[in-house]
Amino acid sequence: MDFTHSEEYQLFVGLHDTMINDELVKEAELEKMIIGFFEKQKVDFTIFKCEGGYLYGDKNYVLENALCINIIGVSESNMFHLAKAVSMFMNQESVLLVRNRIKSIIC
Repeated sequence: MDFTHSEEYQLFVGLHDTMINDELVKEAELEKMIIGFFEKQKVDFTIFKCEGGYLYGDKNYVLENALCINIIGVSESNMFHLAKAVSMFMNQESVLLVRNRIKSIIC
């Protein structure tokens, strides 16, 4: 078996709107919007729902629904720009971008 060394990116996107610190749109609609965004960008991805906490700049701490998006095959520079675009698209104060070095094989 020949595993390929590559990098996986995980993008964590909270679903609270920056302005009101609450969800403006239902979770299913937001997920559909994110899927549409990545489809337009022609990026291979996997998406799943999760929950997390976030400390806003004004020290307000919230627990919120979130989406985690796994992406493989995108350069670091492109991934950074993609993360910024998602943050703006979803009206987020910030999104969390994680990079993992992986070995993968398509079976």
